[in-house]
Amino acid sequence: MTRKTFKSKPQDEGTQSKLEIFKEYFKESFPVFLHSPYFHEIIIVDFFAGQGINEYGEYGTSFNILNEIRPHCEAVRRYKKKVTIVFNDKDEVKTLTSNTENFLTECQLNCGQECNFKKDENIFIKGKDFTQYFNEIYPALRRKTNAAILLFLDPYNFVLDQEIFYKLINLKNTEFICFMPTSILYRFNEVKSFQRYLADFNVSFETTNIQKCHRTYADFLNQMIPAGKEYYIGCFTIKKSASNHYGLIFGTNHSFGAEKFQKVCWKIDEKVGEADFNIDSEPAYNSQMALFEEYSISHKIHNFKNKVKKLINEKQLKTDVEVYKWALTQRCLVKHATEILNEMMKEGKIKYFKTCSSGIHKIKEPNNIFVL
Repeated sequence: MTRKTFKSKPQDEGTQSKLEIFKEYFKESFPVFLHSPYFHEIIIVDFFAGQGINEYGEYGTSFNILNEIRPHCEAVRRYKKKVTIVFNDKDEVKTLTSNTENFLTECQLNCGQECNFKKDENIFIKGKDFTQYFNEIYPALRRKTNAAILLFLDPYNFVLDQEIFYKLINLKNTEFICFMPTSILYRFNEVKSFQRYLADFNVSFETTNIQKCHRTYADFLNQMIPAGKEYYIGCFTIKKSASNHYGLIFGTNHSFGAEKFQKVCWKIDEKVGEADFNIDSEPAYNSQMALFEEYSISHKIHNFKNKVKKLINEKQLKTDVEVYKWALTQRCLVKHATEILNEMMKEGKIKYFKTCSSGIHKIKEPNNIFVL
């Protein structure tokens, strides 16, 4: 793999956006797992951790992890939760080790209490090739049935292929984020299974659609999920330049994980929740056009609304939970589904029931939808 180092200049806007999404997601996720009675352990693995921090003091993914855990150290002690952190980087292991040790020393001085984290006890730094290390620890991760697992991949010259994807989706209680530049996906375009997908769904993967290629790849991964398996794929596209984009691929086997990720995406992109720019050339982004009611919502939400109503009328979505979960598979928020259900009830199209706008995993008994 190409050597991964921080350049001798500050992070560009695209890199900052990428890390901001990562940080916001981690900030949403870690406290949930920490306070959950279902998990006795939290395992965090950054497979491409880099140096941790650059010469300008800007954090990479690994140091964002450490920094976002800091406010929760007291809760870690109180709940006696085991938190294991692994940073791996084949090329930068020496610098990463030194930087991590310095971070922990400084953190200890500022805290004044005995640190929850110690190198080689619950923080481990590795310098292995990704494929080798992933296959090495995979059996152990499979056995961790009472642990919440967060996996992060920010590689160079690497694509999340089907073999690794199948392994990831078969891990219990696991969420992953993988960043990939468009240039890598165009190389993956030569893979036969991907070519068949593009042909079967009549999808273009040409240069003119470069900004949408990560969305296409996320849809491809959705097709790889075995029938009947509940799994959610999310994506978010970040513009690096006119010809290059970063794509974030997210995966989770739990609706709450999908809710957390979509919350972050829609916080950044209020119109379609999928990019840090106007990915679909939506008029809704134009404040002047938005004065007209027909342009106030995106085509995505408009089409989503019509599709939900159609699926309910055809009895393909029979309960509120089915509607909420389907919204998440479409990379929408639960509240978008709730708005449609409330509208249909107000119009007398379906029988009334109480809706919710988040936390659908807490619903003990789904409400049946009766079409009137």
